[in-house]
Amino acid sequence: MEPSNTVSCRASCLTPTLGEEERTLLATSELVASGQSWDAAEVLVSQRLYRDALARAYLGLFHAARALCWREGYDVRTEDEVLEVIGLRFAGPGEMPPEAPAVLARGQRYREKCDFGVGWVVSPERVLAELEVYEEHRSGLLAMLAARGIKAG
Repeated sequence: MEPSNTVSCRASCLTPTLGEEERTLLATSELVASGQSWDAAEVLVSQRLYRDALARAYLGLFHAARALCWREGYDVRTEDEVLEVIGLRFAGPGEMPPEAPAVLARGQRYREKCDFGVGWVVSPERVLAELEVYEEHRSGLLAMLAARGIKAG
């Protein structure tokens, strides 16, 4: 039994329910958001604003993951729903590295710490190492999307 403080995916998010037109529209929109967040992260790194860069890079990764979910018809709305679908429908069956859900979960937690953590300190070296991991996983997601007909503009 799950602890009462955790929320599981809505029943509908684990079954593809979106129509083809909606899938393409939502996935394309998320891909744009992914690119914008990733671009922002690169600018922030160049300005040595590492905490903000880490948070925006995670969002670049997250939006790419949600784009994949939407392209496949999964009606995911929250970070937790995306994480659950990625784990159960993509990483579990072997379509992506098994550590992908853990990378997303860690990124989500780091983003929360970066944006809201008082006194949370992260070194530039740690941020740059984490960005490399995010970039590797985001590149894999972008390749999966391209194979499904969704490409960056």
